[in-house]
Amino acid sequence: MSNFNNNFQIINKIEDKLAQAQSMVKVVSDNHNYKDEGLNKPFIEHCDTGNLIWAIGDLIEDAYKELLKIDFKGDDNNG
Repeated sequence: MSNFNNNFQIINKIEDKLAQAQSMVKVVSDNHNYKDEGLNKPFIEHCDTGNLIWAIGDLIEDAYKELLKIDFKGDDNNG
């Protein structure tokens, strides 16, 4: 069952990273569409939005790297 537990932990890490990225994408999208949100100007400066996009990219890259660690074969020889 160690592979099941290991895969479960990896999936939790992936879910966490993707949830963070999704939240940040929503903020960037709302900022970009600030008029639709009833605002007169963006609530985040352009340079700060760029930083959020970098962070989103890093989270997605980390999630992908975690995905590659999942043992889909069920090979229990590693643990």
